[in-house]
Amino acid sequence: MGLGEQWTCLWANDFDQRKEEVFVKNFSRVFFKRGDVSNVKASDLPDTADLAWASFPCQDLSLAGWRQGMTAKRSGVFWEFWRIIRELKEEKRSPNLLAIENVAGLLYGDNFIGLCEALASLGYRFGAIIIDAKHFVPQSRPRVFIVAIDEKIFFTGFTLHERPLKNSIWHPTKLLKTIEDFDPDLKKLWIWWNLPTPEKKSLAFSNLITEPEKNDPSWYSDDEVKKLLGLMNEHHRKKIEDAKAEKGKRLVLTVYKRMRQAEQRAEVRNDGLSGCLRIPGGGSSRQIMIIVQDGNIRARLINRRELARLMGAPDSFWLPNHYNNAYRAMGDAVVVPAVKWLADHILTPLAKQIRQIRQPAEPKSAIKDQYLNRSLKRIEEWKQNGA
Repeated sequence: MGLGEQWTCLWANDFDQRKEEVFVKNFSRVFFKRGDVSNVKASDLPDTADLAWASFPCQDLSLAGWRQGMTAKRSGVFWEFWRIIRELKEEKRSPNLLAIENVAGLLYGDNFIGLCEALASLGYRFGAIIIDAKHFVPQSRPRVFIVAIDEKIFFTGFTLHERPLKNSIWHPTKLLKTIEDFDPDLKKLWIWWNLPTPEKKSLAFSNLITEPEKNDPSWYSDDEVKKLLGLMNEHHRKKIEDAKAEKGKRLVLTVYKRMRQAEQRAEVRNDGLSGCLRIPGGGSSRQIMIIVQDGNIRARLINRRELARLMGAPDSFWLPNHYNNAYRAMGDAVVVPAVKWLADHILTPLAKQIRQIRQPAEPKSAIKDQYLNRSLKRIEEWKQNGA
């Protein structure tokens, strides 16, 4: 949906039957393959594609997953994607472009360096952009988008002429510092992609909500609201009190329950944004909305349609009736207008240019073997961790 009508999906994969249902209802069963990606071979993929996209599990890269890294069981699934691209290389039908998306935690430790070395071992140059969904929808959701291009391809445009300034919108300080840790050969393969800054600001979350009837069972009872307020510390309770003081206004705030020092706490956002949607792993993972108006406080879970709107999906997008299944599908998705921005300004025009002016670059570097050996070592570690 984010890439748009100029692109045609040839093949897609997920192992979750619940997400398969959402995908098939909205798109097509023709090219969807449900199953463990470890069982997928390059020969299972049809034709030759311009682009391969991977959004692999983030649990071991996120703060919530204790940042165990890409050799841990779940996030290490990246290595299956790497294997498939390697097999496609051997068949001489690998895509010229790769797009890889994950949480900002990918930048910590050895994870990002290892991923870039893995791309280098396959003969790709690469660069990364951090896109926060808040520039397009009212949700705080920073994600790393890596765009890689076959090293043999000559292309013009799409890149910055020099290293970006600190704290640029797409290249935050953490990314700049991570690149400094690259060895000299890896740095030569890095690309500073040039993505324009969006002019239009996203709507506030309050503009996306659908107001259920006053007696709708989705609203928390007075006792449930009282219990929720009791989970807030002084700092977060003050945000509620400040909202109550705004006479004549209807203010919408969002709340996540989190464990802090072995105690459950309710933490409030009052900046017009939703917190980052995550897959539901119990009540603490589902986001709550608080509406404060004329001194009254009401609360409920963000509903299914609001979840889809926060991901930039239109109201015509089919969602399962089961709340957690809808939440899981949206929490694992990629924000549509964020992908569209990347596609409109880099992926689509770059793919068109590649088709028109394909030229061999410098001979392949001899350093690829050393990166290949390091990647194979990481794969072995991943397998030892229970992959």
